[in-house]
Amino acid sequence: MKNEEENEKSRITPEKALELFYRDNEGLILKLDKKSFCDAKTNAENNQIKSSNLSILTIREVAIKLKLINSEAAKKWLEKRGIRIHKFSKQNIVYEIEVICEIDKPFVKSLRLKYPLKWKEIYRNLVKDQNVYELLVLQLEGELDYIPTTKVKRNIGDEKLYNDLMK
Repeated sequence: MKNEEENEKSRITPEKALELFYRDNEGLILKLDKKSFCDAKTNAENNQIKSSNLSILTIREVAIKLKLINSEAAKKWLEKRGIRIHKFSKQNIVYEIEVICEIDKPFVKSLRLKYPLKWKEIYRNLVKDQNVYELLVLQLEGELDYIPTTKVKRNIGDEKLYNDLMK
């Protein structure tokens, strides 16, 4: 009978073992959480300092970011959009800011069509990185939307010719 009770005690499920561990080591876990929080805060500050450098992506990372099947598809996408692929240490890399700008460009163009006077303010509020905002605005400022400024009036002769051609 004692052997059966000892066997029952020795058969603890992993969930039960974790529960017992947390209950026994609660103070230790709180100390670890505080330490990891401080470490995370320090890492965040270091990342802000390092963010002044331009980050790079490999072709594979671009494919993952674009949810493409393979690196070749990512290369074609980059070449089609005019993003230069640099060779560095036997790896093909691109600058992340260029990729992000090309991803955001169709959205910003649609904003520009919908809200011609306030598109910059709207995009500035939506974008996460101020550098991306500034670069994309500079790129799109160079592109002009050509809208006809004059209207051609048809005279009677043109109207008659048009009607004859449409018959």
